[in-house]
Amino acid sequence: VGLLLSVCLPSQAPGLRLLSPLGLNETYIVDGQGNVVHTWPGFKTATFYLLPDGSLLRGIANGTGIPGTTGLLQRMSFDGTVTWEMQVSDTQRSMHHDIHYMPNGNVLVFAVDLLTPADAIAAGRDPATIIGAWMPDSILEIQPTGPTTGVVVWEWHVMDHLVQDRDPSLPNYGVVSDHPELLDINFPGNVLNGDAFNHANGIDYDPVNDWIVVSFRHQSEIYLIDHSTTTAEAAGHTGGARGKGGDFLWRWGNPQAYKGGGPADQWLRVQHDPRWIPAGYPGAGHMTVFNNVHGPNLSAVYELEMPLDANGNPFVDPKTGRYGPERPLWIFEEPGFFSAFVSSAERLANGNTLVCSGQQSRLFEVTPDGQTVWSYDPPGAPFLFQAHAVERRLWADATGLSASAGGQIGYEHVFDTSFAGQFYLLLGSLTGTTPGTPLPGGVLLPLNNDLLTGAMLTLFNTPLFVDTFGVIDATGRASSAIVVGPGEIPAAMVGLEISCAHVVYDSNGNATLASNPTRTVITP
Repeated sequence: VGLLLSVCLPSQAPGLRLLSPLGLNETYIVDGQGNVVHTWPGFKTATFYLLPDGSLLRGIANGTGIPGTTGLLQRMSFDGTVTWEMQVSDTQRSMHHDIHYMPNGNVLVFAVDLLTPADAIAAGRDPATIIGAWMPDSILEIQPTGPTTGVVVWEWHVMDHLVQDRDPSLPNYGVVSDHPELLDINFPGNVLNGDAFNHANGIDYDPVNDWIVVSFRHQSEIYLIDHSTTTAEAAGHTGGARGKGGDFLWRWGNPQAYKGGGPADQWLRVQHDPRWIPAGYPGAGHMTVFNNVHGPNLSAVYELEMPLDANGNPFVDPKTGRYGPERPLWIFEEPGFFSAFVSSAERLANGNTLVCSGQQSRLFEVTPDGQTVWSYDPPGAPFLFQAHAVERRLWADATGLSASAGGQIGYEHVFDTSFAGQFYLLLGSLTGTTPGTPLPGGVLLPLNNDLLTGAMLTLFNTPLFVDTFGVIDATGRASSAIVVGPGEIPAAMVGLEISCAHVVYDSNGNATLASNPTRTVITP
């Protein structure tokens, strides 16, 4: 295991942590003790997410290109079986950095458009500032269509939303400071040879407002884009729910990028990983972002509250000509905390924040008052691009169970190793997960109590419910199964869902933890 720098304190958020150190070619989960409790094999992975069904979605580096190039999207089940993969990069585009899984099952990805210096010059870029190829960013929404295929169902391109003030004879001419909804094609003035114009490195999606936030490293800004547009509207300046097409609805971090301020007004510098705080979490609706250069040899994590008007839309402050907020709502910084590149931050359900200081290869958790309550240094990891909290503890290996043919649903239980020696009990329900069943001790079992619950409570460890009650082993793991023969499930149950969750009991018989539910549909 890695070096665990602090013990689990009472204020530490429960749950597991997902990471994939750059260069180690594996993605794994660690528990609160710093023990690796599950690993997915293979491949150099830059970005990765655990999906609602417990599968892993990741971007795999399978080619060359700009820093952070990936190229291949891959979805993998808990046991390591590849269930979908798609090559995104081709001769016109190169996928890189972050991805995001959407509620509709599609995937948002970054891809640079592989253009030429002539394309940039024609759009108003100063020819003297072009070094090498011209690679502005785009966002693609990909819908999986088969085991190795997918289609782009929505897209957005930087090249459609530019402004320039150097040549009135060329397109996009205008006063840059009058158009904060557009990107100045001449900022920054220099781009390293072989790097992208924007170097997009973080993306998140808000399904409530149907908008996307992205981070552009080279502009040192984050941007809000209206996803309610069609692809045609996203290429223009009108349309969509906010009427602005694909133009920026909001931007923040560096007003110099649109000539709306000076160095004293800049907050972000080469930042990463803007993320919305989920509903029900402290700060819900706000945004966290990892600011790589908060000061000399100092990084910081910010919490931002985006100002909205009465209609719920961002706006430019008429007094300053800039988008708010004037300053972050919350800032975490401490001496020695510095990562000049990569990195991430995520608000946790208990109000703490999970921080990934990627260059330092350090993962730690801080309270709202800045106290570090957990820290982990992955062994042998050169850098960490990002990390994620994992609240899931139970995985099922089947999404369907045939009433006529019968079959098996296998369950993998992943606990913290601190639960070793305690008892687990797998329970089920045919009537859903809401409102759930309160257990003594304040634990809520996310299952409605019904006939299946009673059966699994009394018939555990039988040929029907295999190893559904037992002792958690020293690695914090357990396995169990539901096994049914052909015709044992009545035809009247076809279409119902089998929802299962486990409960952990201590040596005194007190319930201490309930897992997430899993769902398996009964098919004909």
